[in-house]
Amino acid sequence: MDSFNLYKEAKDYYDQIIPKKTDGLILLSLYEKFREDNFNENDFLRTINQTLKDLGKQSSRKEYERNNSIILRLQDYFIWRDKTNKTYRLKPYGLEFCKRTQKRLIEGYSPAKIKRWFDDLYNRLKESVDQGDFKLWIEDHFNERHIQLGEQIEILDQQVNESVEEFKKLIKSEENKNDIIAFIRSIENKLEVIKEQAIELSKAFRGTYDIDEILTNMLQEEEQSEHLIDNRRVREFNNHVRSQLEQVSQRIDKIKPRIREFIYDFNQRDFDRKTDRFLTYLLTYSKSSQRNISLPKGIPRKIIRKQDLERKFTIIPEKDISPKTAQILSERKVNQEGQKKMLNKALKWKYEKDRVKYWTRIAVQKIEQKGELTFSPFFFKILKEEEKRLSIGVKTAQQVLEKSFYEKDYSVTIDKEKQSDEEIKNLSLWEMRIQKK
Repeated sequence: MDSFNLYKEAKDYYDQIIPKKTDGLILLSLYEKFREDNFNENDFLRTINQTLKDLGKQSSRKEYERNNSIILRLQDYFIWRDKTNKTYRLKPYGLEFCKRTQKRLIEGYSPAKIKRWFDDLYNRLKESVDQGDFKLWIEDHFNERHIQLGEQIEILDQQVNESVEEFKKLIKSEENKNDIIAFIRSIENKLEVIKEQAIELSKAFRGTYDIDEILTNMLQEEEQSEHLIDNRRVREFNNHVRSQLEQVSQRIDKIKPRIREFIYDFNQRDFDRKTDRFLTYLLTYSKSSQRNISLPKGIPRKIIRKQDLERKFTIIPEKDISPKTAQILSERKVNQEGQKKMLNKALKWKYEKDRVKYWTRIAVQKIEQKGELTFSPFFFKILKEEEKRLSIGVKTAQQVLEKSFYEKDYSVTIDKEKQSDEEIKNLSLWEMRIQKK
């Protein structure tokens, strides 16, 4: 399977396995009418003609040849033809294509469903790790669910795209100019709903952190080293979906101010237009004499100047200006012991982070200078110098391995012969070499 080249294989068959728009819509129409049942040639031809008419395609003088060509194309991968009974039915590939399309168009987001999926993935992962069968969890659970989980985010992102396109069409349209602000506000409200849905999905995706915790702990176990690639793939997927959800929310936050700015500018221009028309109307239809100005009919008279102004007094209650009694401030107690624990924890975390960064840099330098690094002795050297702090050694191994997987110039070979050190008891690991190509 490693030698299979998808691009080269698909290049010659693309037109057969991916239908054109017309052929695809005819196929979906047949699925809508007949599902998995048989249909005859008249049904087939009627569906073709109805679809082409709906698409605005003119009737062709060579209609027979056109219809026959469509039927033959769809028979390649999508439709069976029973020559004995002269009937047709959808092939499994055609059914899968139609069902997948239908599911993608009607399926909505569901945070509750995602939480159930993650709870199930988490529980199955714990069972698989306890039973030493992580590969089974990857094949039977993760591979089955991760596409469905990713689709939930795609649904939200597509809703944002649709709202943006709707907004663009609306501001260019000459119709419904009087109601344009109401329409745009409805789009803004729709985006707010989508953002709330993204926040709910983020809460549902919190299960990824529980799964990441188990996967990180697995990295410290010697017998789990053969699952490094699958382990990394799951953690990268979890990081990716969390990042996508954050990007959906950020994208909405960037769009909404532009919508509000458009509403403000539109209202300002609309007010200026109305003011200009009103002043033009006044100047055109008002009548003036030596002492009076008569406004047009329908405009009420206003008092422009009044000689006698009424005196107004502001009464301030005495309680508002009298001195107030001093309030006794409650003394705030600081949990010195709690702060000390938090500080020690933070310092320990920073120390480990700095030391892992240091040892990772040393390992990379050795690979670059000598062309290879036998990691087992290097691992025991770290433990000796770091007072047998296993977490520093394990995290350094993780960083070096991840860098090796990402760098095309590095290769990793693992020999399942256990290596140990006399000074460090009850600990062994497989011999591992990292080489520069």
